[in-house]
Amino acid sequence: MKFSREEIDLARQWKGDGLDWTPAVGHFVWDETGLIEADSPFHDRVFFILDMKHFLRRSKTIEALQDACVWLPTWEDARDWLIQHGVDDALIAQRLQQENAIESRSERLVLYRMIAENL
Repeated sequence: MKFSREEIDLARQWKGDGLDWTPAVGHFVWDETGLIEADSPFHDRVFFILDMKHFLRRSKTIEALQDACVWLPTWEDARDWLIQHGVDDALIAQRLQQENAIESRSERLVLYRMIAENL
């Protein structure tokens, strides 16, 4: 999976704005501090948490992992977050349509912008 620079920058902004996130298996993260010494199989220090023990061996605690990494939600993760925070499906669909997100293949970026607006 590839994340744009703008998506990574927005996710970093959320972290600074206090987004509550708990690392879990199945999450993509951007390794902001260089915690993971191996090369990324994706790009630009983006990693997928397949085995939490692997990440905890390096960070020692969940809190240290949260400090070192930035959560990069997938499309589905972003939709779930928005719905859990009171943004209904109709509003999400309207916004995606208004911004021609499907045609421009920028759906996830639009969802990221909506998360930033709802923090």
